Amino acid sequence: MRLYYFTGPQHAVDNVARRQLKLSFPNEVNDIFEMMPFDFGDDKVARREWKRSIDKVSQSCGFISFSQHWGVPTMWGHYAQSHQGVCYGFDIEGDLLRMNYEKEFTDFFDEAFSGRLGVDWKLRFAQGTKSDHWEYEDESRLFLKLDQDERAQKARGVKVFYKEFGADLVLREIIIGAKSTLTKSDFEKALQGYDLCEKIIKARASFREFKIVEHKNFQWN
Repeated sequence: MRLYYFTGPQHAVDNVARRQLKLSFPNEVNDIFEMMPFDFGDDKVARREWKRSIDKVSQSCGFISFSQHWGVPTMWGHYAQSHQGVCYGFDIEGDLLRMNYEKEFTDFFDEAFSGRLGVDWKLRFAQGTKSDHWEYEDESRLFLKLDQDERAQKARGVKVFYKEFGADLVLREIIIGAKSTLTKSDFEKALQGYDLCEKIIKARASFREFKIVEHKNFQWN
């Protein structure tokens, strides 16, 4: 499946040179409602215990966020440092979860909801559910479990973990932002020894709709 990853300019070339992407963890992301799409009513204990469950999951499982499309202006504005960064196109296999966007919380104690597979099902539901305020992201997540050594490192306070490019994460496209000072040659150097990337293109604002498109006549220096 072809999916897209946005990033700012600071680590854009280095990500390619090192053949890796950084993992995110549920208790560290920018959504204050991450894995909390529930109405707990007045049950403070259940709410507290659920937050502990999120912290526990975050010690052993991370994810990488991708979008279905690269032409969405808000994605470039929010995740590629106002069009100064880049977007990578990857062919991906693995534990992918397409995000579901809801207007309202789900009742945590609803019998039909609770009775399916208990806590495990609720965790999976929470991993794949966000507010409809985020719908523009059209997000899919690649979930990755830390191995034993990585879990031990995280318990000791290590913050940064990576997923390496491989057969399940193949870089195919690099789209350089409309306002980026990064060049095609920057990425050609970073790609040396990696022949799976099919194209490097420059983005621009469309002249006819609110969309980011390929700048087909861009003159590279």
